[in-house]
Amino acid sequence: MMTRYHAICPLHPSGGGLGWGGHSACDTVTSGKIPLPASPRNGGRGHTALAAILTLTLLATPTAAEELLGADFAELRGEVSVETILFPEGPLFAGQDHNSLSFAFEPTGTLEWNDVEVLGGADITASIRPFLRIDTADEERTHFDLREAKLDLRFGNTDVTIGNDIVFWGKTEIDQIVDIVNQVDAVEGTDGEDKLGQPMVAIRRILEFGDFSGQASVFYFPYFRERTFLGEESRFRSGLLVDGDDARYETGAEEWTPSFAARLAGFYGDFDVGFHAYHGLSRDPAFEVSSATLIGGQIVPTSLRPVYGRITQVGFDGQYTSGATLWKAEAIGRFDQRNLAFEEEDYVAAIAGVEHTLYGIGGTNFDLGLIAEYAYDSRGDEALTPFQNDAVIGARLALNDAQDTSALLTAAIDTETAETALRLEGERRLGDSFKLSIVGQTFLNTDDASFLDDLRDDHSLRLTLSAFW
Repeated sequence: MMTRYHAICPLHPSGGGLGWGGHSACDTVTSGKIPLPASPRNGGRGHTALAAILTLTLLATPTAAEELLGADFAELRGEVSVETILFPEGPLFAGQDHNSLSFAFEPTGTLEWNDVEVLGGADITASIRPFLRIDTADEERTHFDLREAKLDLRFGNTDVTIGNDIVFWGKTEIDQIVDIVNQVDAVEGTDGEDKLGQPMVAIRRILEFGDFSGQASVFYFPYFRERTFLGEESRFRSGLLVDGDDARYETGAEEWTPSFAARLAGFYGDFDVGFHAYHGLSRDPAFEVSSATLIGGQIVPTSLRPVYGRITQVGFDGQYTSGATLWKAEAIGRFDQRNLAFEEEDYVAAIAGVEHTLYGIGGTNFDLGLIAEYAYDSRGDEALTPFQNDAVIGARLALNDAQDTSALLTAAIDTETAETALRLEGERRLGDSFKLSIVGQTFLNTDDASFLDDLRDDHSLRLTLSAFW
C-alpha cells in the first residue's frame, strides 16, 4: 500500500482507494534536467454557457418547466450541506490551514417525455445535476462541475446517452481499479469515490442469451477531464504542490483527444460479471517537475505538473453470491501507462476478497458484514497506487432502523511494512430531510520512505450535515 519514494519524491493524490499515490519526477530531477513550465491552462473550467442554462432552469418551478416544455414529468430535488474537517494536530507544511469549513450545493432537475413521435416513439429524459463547493480555506476546493447534463433516449431495448454523465464500474471495497470512465474529483475526499462529469455518447442494449441477462455498452468520449488538485492551504497533501492548470499532454489534440470504451456486463445465475476495454487518455496522470530552485548547490523541486498520456486497458470485475457470502474480484491489464519513475510500463493489477454478513446479530435487527480483501499491482514500488501489496480487513454495521444508521470500519495494511491506514465512516438520517455523516482517518506506523509519512499529522474527523428537498 505505502508506495516507496526516492529521497526527493513527493506524495500526491492519485484518487485510488485512500485517494493518494505516488507520481514521480525523480529521474528528471536526479539527472539535473528541469522541464520548462508549460503555458497556463484553464483546466477545462469554463462552464459559463452551461451555468447560464442551469440558472434559468432552476429559476423555474418543475410545474412551470413541465408546462413550458410540454414534458410529461418534471422534478427538482437536491442537497445542500455544510462540512467541517477537524485535525487534532497542527499542519506539517507551511501555508496549510489547521481546520476547514465548506458548503456544497447539488440540485438535480429532471424532465421526461414519453412516446415522442418524431423519434419513433422513443422516451426522453433530460437531467441536469450541477455541483458547487465553496471552501473557506482552500480556493482550489472551491469549484463547480456538471456531474450530469444529459439526454437519455430509450428505443425499446436500446438506450442512448448524450452529454455529461457519471458511470460506475466495480465490485470491491478497497478500490475499484476497473472504474475508468470518470475522472477523480480529488479535492472532494481521500477515497477517490467523487468523480467529475464526463462528456460522452453512450449506447447500451439489453441482451438475453439463455440464462445470461445483461447489457452491452459502447462509449465515445470527445473531451477529457483533468483531475482536480488540492491547493496550498489544504491538508492531505505533500510539501510539493501540483498545479493542475499547468497540465501537459502527450497527444497533439490534448484534452480533445478522443477516447473509447466498450463493456459487457450482466448476471448468470449467482454470478454478476463485467468485461471491458478502454483506449484513450489515462485518468491517472504521471507527474514531472515544472519548477525548481537551487538550494545549497542542489536542485530542489518547488512544484509539479500532471502529465496525461494515451493508454489501453482491458479488465474484468465479478461477484459470486453464496447465501450470506459475497466473493468479489477485479483485474485489469493496462498498457503504456507511465509509472512512478515516469517510464512507460505495461502492468497487471488485481483485487480479490470476500464479504460475509451476519444477519440479526444478538437477536437484534443489526446486520454485521465482515470484509477481507487483498490488492496486488505488478509494478510494485513503482506503482501509482497505494495498493500494490496490501491486505484490507473491515466491518460494515447496519442497524436497519428508521434512521438508516450505518457504519464502516476498514484497516488497509501494507504486508511488508505494517504501515496502516484506518478509516471509519458513519451516517444517520435526522428526521425526514437531514443526514449527518462522519469520516475519521488515522495513519499508523508510517515509514519515512513512504508517501503516508507526509500525512502523519493529518489524522482527521470530517463532519457533514446535509439537507435534502
